[in-house]
Amino acid sequence: MTNGVILANTLRTSWKQVLYWGLGMGVLGVYIVFISSNSDIVEGYAKLFESLPPAVLQAFGASDAALFSSTEGWVVSIFVSEASLILSIQAVLAGLNIAANEEQSGIMDMIMSMPISRTQFILEKTIAYALITLGIILCCVAFPVLSLIAFGVDADIGAVASSILNLYPGLLLVTVVTSLLTTILRRRSVAIGLAAAFVIGSYIFNVIGNAASGAVADLMQQLSFFYHASGEAIIAGTFNPTGTIGVIVIVAICFAASISMFNRRDLGL
Repeated sequence: MTNGVILANTLRTSWKQVLYWGLGMGVLGVYIVFISSNSDIVEGYAKLFESLPPAVLQAFGASDAALFSSTEGWVVSIFVSEASLILSIQAVLAGLNIAANEEQSGIMDMIMSMPISRTQFILEKTIAYALITLGIILCCVAFPVLSLIAFGVDADIGAVASSILNLYPGLLLVTVVTSLLTTILRRRSVAIGLAAAFVIGSYIFNVIGNAASGAVADLMQQLSFFYHASGEAIIAGTFNPTGTIGVIVIVAICFAASISMFNRRDLGL
């Protein structure tokens, strides 16, 4: 039986990514919580942000200065914003690791000589990196939450944890989009460039959508996975799961498309 062999091998060789990325983001989370534990700093920054225009405020990860008046708003606005950008890099790398890197190195020919179907290969590799990304996200939750408890900070821990967990669907989207691009395109460098353009474009759409008004700006914002992963609505108590569900549906569509394209692909050419 070869079921699960790709999944097990990928987790065995790549599980340390959870430590590297999780520890790095965890330290950032602890630092942000440490700053937020000082009420004078939070109050001072809240007053500063109230005077900033929306476009500048977006650079700090929030569309509303009122978010910085609470500890949970501070942590989510700063940490979730930074984490979504930084972990998008990890998600692109995960997408490349699903198939493109093995194909470029020539290992794919050996793997495909085994009694493993192409569908099984993509399925298990994607599940493996989805689990690795989930492990990183759980680290991102654990460090700030434990820091809030350790520093005795009065904050809505549930809202903080939920806001960080809400990053997961968006990161899965980046992973499967990158994987899909590598199955469609012959040149790995082009796929990387388009995946980066997808992430950067999504970020720009969210910034413009928050800074501007009107139907076009609203549409741009809805098309950005950063908007659905921001966590601001969870803090404000206005979270609508429709956007997150939509992202998950698109993940499933892209995943199915990547399997279909990989099955049709002439490997090694």
